[in-house]
Amino acid sequence: MNYGAYLGLGLVLISFTVYLFGLEEQKSIIPSLLNNLLIIGAIIYSVIIFRDQNNGFISYSKSLKLGTSVVFFASVLLAFYTFIFVTFINPEYLVNIIDIAEQEILKSNPEISDEELNMAINMTQKMLQPQWMATLSVLGGTFMGFFYSLIISFFLKKDDNNLMI
Repeated sequence: MNYGAYLGLGLVLISFTVYLFGLEEQKSIIPSLLNNLLIIGAIIYSVIIFRDQNNGFISYSKSLKLGTSVVFFASVLLAFYTFIFVTFINPEYLVNIIDIAEQEILKSNPEISDEELNMAINMTQKMLQPQWMATLSVLGGTFMGFFYSLIISFFLKKDDNNLMI
């Protein structure tokens, strides 16, 4: 939980910095890259620390569980921040996303009828409610943490051969 809290605070810091400097409007890949590198680094660090505290051994399943748990706790913190951000700090953020979505829909399908466009915008608005964004943030973050942990655990596992029968 501690490493998840540290990771969550790091992700919140990146997100808030992106907001302060207006990088989301520039469609920069740097924040996403930083987030992913931070997540991977936190998983590796937490698994290595746990492994070293247990006589240098950790099973694949424990490593997978630990990495996923760290990212889960971080995702909960980030979801809480996201909820606060879109509800209180920058409520017009969702309006901007919906406007951008409408422009993208019209650009990709200029022949779309008004009824289809309204239906697509209504669906987008429903999915961009703060509670849905927070829920999807936790689910998506946990899935990404699980995926990264699958790979990382393969390289960091070290079974204790003395325990095998």
